[in-house]
Amino acid sequence: MVTVIPGSDTVSKSFSSSLASPLGAKLCEPTFKTFPDGEAYVRLPCDLRGEQVVVVKTMVPDQDSSLVQALLMSDAAREAGAESVALVAPYMAYSRQDRAFLEGEPVSIRAVMRALWSAGYSALVTIEIHKEESLKHFPGTAVSVRPFAFMAKGLGLDSSYVVLSPDIGALPRARDLALSLGASYDYIEKLRDRVTGEVSMRPKELSVSNKKVVIVDDIISTGTTVAKAAQMLRSMGAVDVKVLVAHALLVPGAEGRLLEAGITRVYAANTTPVTSAMVSQIDVAPLAADALRSLLKVA
Repeated sequence: MVTVIPGSDTVSKSFSSSLASPLGAKLCEPTFKTFPDGEAYVRLPCDLRGEQVVVVKTMVPDQDSSLVQALLMSDAAREAGAESVALVAPYMAYSRQDRAFLEGEPVSIRAVMRALWSAGYSALVTIEIHKEESLKHFPGTAVSVRPFAFMAKGLGLDSSYVVLSPDIGALPRARDLALSLGASYDYIEKLRDRVTGEVSMRPKELSVSNKKVVIVDDIISTGTTVAKAAQMLRSMGAVDVKVLVAHALLVPGAEGRLLEAGITRVYAANTTPVTSAMVSQIDVAPLAADALRSLLKVA
């Protein structure tokens, strides 16, 4: 039998409810509190002996406390006699620090993955991790689910759109979405004038004149790159620019930046809290359920 256990935040609770039904799982509501000195407390008031436990904990807001809560929930489930414990982390914190950029830095995602394994997780499912190669740092079975084709179907996107990634590194995301739509795709390149030093942006090969465009990426945080891209695309004749991301973090200042660029709507997966009225979320828990069926061998 499968038991789904949500973290304390509203995103994890909502995601858990959507996840439990297709798995035929029961929900276990934990008890959470904070000690006077700031340390976290977790208790799982359910019979978990012999159960396949799925902990759902997105890693925002406050990534550090989210990570600690996830570690404690796994340890508690193992202590309670769970047969196995899997983690569904809709948003995986620290995934952007996937290498040591400067001497003396950690590979943060590696440290996080090792900590999760040590806490007792044998499997991990996340939504669109920054770089899929990071999953190799988790000693168990780890899956990153790509949600864009599923999201695009819900929005009614079709082959009339041009799919663009904001840089060459995100091109596989654009390619996968374009192939599912039967659409053209490209990436936006940055060009620096050797004389003035001015930086400009444009699609590498495709024309967007009189085209509908969807920009696809894993995370939108400050909104700077997407805002500049949208302004550039409109100046080149794009008639519609949509933004499709897995994780809409939208730190302070991002909403204003996007609105100034003419973006009034961001479509995102339901992996983070909604911090702006301009964000429309699409429930991708069914995709995580599909991944879990295979990992847990659930019919």
